[in-house]
Amino acid sequence: MNFEIEEIKELSGNAASIYSVTMEGEEMTLLEQFFDENAEYEEELNEILNKLYVMGQETGCRWDNFKHNEGSPGDGVSVLKSGRLRLYCLYVDSTIVCFGSGGYKSPEIRAYQEDAELNSKVEQMKAIAKRINYAIVNKDIEIKGGKLNINFWDYED
Repeated sequence: MNFEIEEIKELSGNAASIYSVTMEGEEMTLLEQFFDENAEYEEELNEILNKLYVMGQETGCRWDNFKHNEGSPGDGVSVLKSGRLRLYCLYVDSTIVCFGSGGYKSPEIRAYQEDAELNSKVEQMKAIAKRINYAIVNKDIEIKGGKLNINFWDYED
């Protein structure tokens, strides 16, 4: 799984940097795909978009805006919710979040693992988080001034 990390300039601001990834062979980021795939949930999407904008411009990515521990212990995979809509991400710190994708969680299920599509989005985010976390530990990606500084990015699965 190869991908590029991209800052979403329209959402990033003085309080936080908002990132997403573009998978190899794709033109849109996972965040853009999330908005396209869930267009029918307009109210929830507007709420999520507003939350992202406020995080970037005003409040930063406050811990309590997210539900944490959605992936494996310690991997940073978290979720941002609006109604039944879920947007999965890698929570780096209060100034940096990297968003993947997500979807609608039916009221008939208790956990994302019970829905094949949601489960695949979380598994994808877990794999992305693993690679980014590895790069941070190895100082190929550094966190400076609320930004991800990519020194080296050439990880193969």
